[in-house]
Amino acid sequence: MSRPHYPYNKNLDTHYTFISSGKHNIEKVVDFSPTSVKDLYNLGFGDLLPDGKVDDFSNSNNGDIIKVLATIVHILKEFTGNYPHIKIIFTGSTQERTALYRRILKTHYSDFSKEFVISGLIKIKNEYDEIIFNPDIETEYVAFFIKRII
Repeated sequence: MSRPHYPYNKNLDTHYTFISSGKHNIEKVVDFSPTSVKDLYNLGFGDLLPDGKVDDFSNSNNGDIIKVLATIVHILKEFTGNYPHIKIIFTGSTQERTALYRRILKTHYSDFSKEFVISGLIKIKNEYDEIIFNPDIETEYVAFFIKRII
């Protein structure tokens, strides 16, 4: 996704912030947090609230979703460039957001697949399985994985 992105600040190795300046100025946060699985990090994203918490359910409708998503992709590329051995997992805070992420991955797959191996987590009955992401097949994913091609 080679679209214009917002400038961002790297506050810690795993914490980034930027201002979405659409209809309003909204501070956004991108966090990479380790999971219980070695070298697997969760990508968290949301609006920074006045109390310092992050709201990952808000729907700002700020009119700049493409630029916000391009910023997240740019941050993801920087983070995985610094830590190429790490695998990233992400999912939407709602089913609709997870479906949005699938559409974005599908639309930009030819660009993303040059730098990343992309897979998805699916649920069949009560079992979870990780499969390679295929943009040509309509699959309902629970989450997505991104791993930089080294």
